Amino acid sequence: MSLLVLCWAFAATMITAPSSEEILARVADTNARRHVIAYSGIREYRLINVRFAKEATVVARMIHRPGEGKHFTVLKRSGSAALTEIVERLLVSEADASVAAKRGDHEISSANYRSYVRGIEIIAGRACYAIHLMPKRKSRYLIEGTLWVDPATYGVVRLQGSPSGSVSMWLSKPYVTQEFSDIGGWWLPSRTRSFSSGRLLGTSELEIRYTDYQINGL
Repeated sequence: MSLLVLCWAFAATMITAPSSEEILARVADTNARRHVIAYSGIREYRLINVRFAKEATVVARMIHRPGEGKHFTVLKRSGSAALTEIVERLLVSEADASVAAKRGDHEISSANYRSYVRGIEIIAGRACYAIHLMPKRKSRYLIEGTLWVDPATYGVVRLQGSPSGSVSMWLSKPYVTQEFSDIGGWWLPSRTRSFSSGRLLGTSELEIRYTDYQINGL
């Protein structure tokens, strides 16, 4: 079946499709199940500052344990010391935000977002619900933009937009695209790209690649 025919067939089901609130509830449930498993992976962070022609690469191992959140161990670092420090601060921030007591403040759910179903769109060869997200408050962790959801599993396939709150006094809000892949039945990030700019620092680009996942086998 061609993608066009698939899209038409799937669009016909929109009459009985869940509401955006129901979709977010199912996404939240899918994510909650992921939080109770142990998994690990390797991440490569590459940060480039265009204005000053500087770049840095940081490779880290991430381990997620239920009840504890994420822990990062830097395996390798190279390039600009200043940019390396920025990446390592990102690791600390993500680990802190991953603990159970704080996770609910930034998860994709109706508690954090207003939303509406924009339609059906093909993402990575899948017909997905396209959901427009509008954060209910300003936060560096809440994205104003679009969420694409796999209708069979309610896993997030892609998230794209900008944080509703300021990330840094030196930078404009970054534009972020995060892609996910089905790894052993669990939707986990596979690639993140972020672009930001500022009067002082100019344009910065961050790319994160996620590899070597292990599920319940730490």
